[in-house]
Amino acid sequence: MEEAKTHLMGDIKTVLLAVDASEECRGAVQQAVSFALECKAKLYILYVREYYPEIPEALLEAIKGIPEEHRSFLEEIKSMVEKEGGEAEIIIHELPEAWKVIVEEARKRQAGLIILGKRGHGGLEKLLMGSVAQKVIGYAPCKVMVVPREAEVRGETLLVATDGSYHAKKAEKEAINMAKRCTYVKKLVGVSVAHREEELPLASTILQAFRVLAEEEELPSRVKLEILPVVGNPAEVIVRIAQDEKADLIIMGAYGKTGLKRFFMGSVTAKVIGHSEKTAVLVVP
Repeated sequence: MEEAKTHLMGDIKTVLLAVDASEECRGAVQQAVSFALECKAKLYILYVREYYPEIPEALLEAIKGIPEEHRSFLEEIKSMVEKEGGEAEIIIHELPEAWKVIVEEARKRQAGLIILGKRGHGGLEKLLMGSVAQKVIGYAPCKVMVVPREAEVRGETLLVATDGSYHAKKAEKEAINMAKRCTYVKKLVGVSVAHREEELPLASTILQAFRVLAEEEELPSRVKLEILPVVGNPAEVIVRIAQDEKADLIIMGAYGKTGLKRFFMGSVTAKVIGHSEKTAVLVVP
């Protein structure tokens, strides 16, 4: 399955892994190392120790510095890459706002992919429904992958959630490209969720347009395309279908609204990330 991982994300030259040394980021570490080695991309291992400006200066000086076990963890990741002939670099920051550091480093390093763990403590505190992950995804200059601790990306079944918006269509295109790039993808599932029964025809229309796009983009015949217009709570439906279909990835789009960067379908994406055991890829314009 190694080739599957390489081609799913395309021709990536730089991967930025944001870690906090908690057990919950192990899945993210595994995927980041795999992608970096298989894509021959440089891996930047970013550790942000977040502190708050209101902390008294005397206390701040006392708590500054990276715990030795955290530094060893970062070196371990770097060694994993270098032992296989890859290139890795550790970046450490002690700043008030972790999300800004992640976004700025991704832009500075021209990252093609940011990888985050699903839950964290310290620098990436409360990724589940937390403001750090929301802001990273909202302002990121590239795709963002959020990886649960035990998740494995095999590249066989992909699920794209769409509401027909411009940004959701970007996610549709990305999902189709993933399926085309990766010879191990066997199934692509498109999901659109209507809140009420009377909105179901609109969800069906959105997915029919997705089917047309797949045909125009020449989705390979080896990939079974399935479209599922469903009525219900969007986040719950997406999580359930991803589980039922044994999807490896949930692909969604991010969008901006009223000057603030928000998620595809508002809080739906945050809830999907929080409650699903699947890896999620958020696509930015």
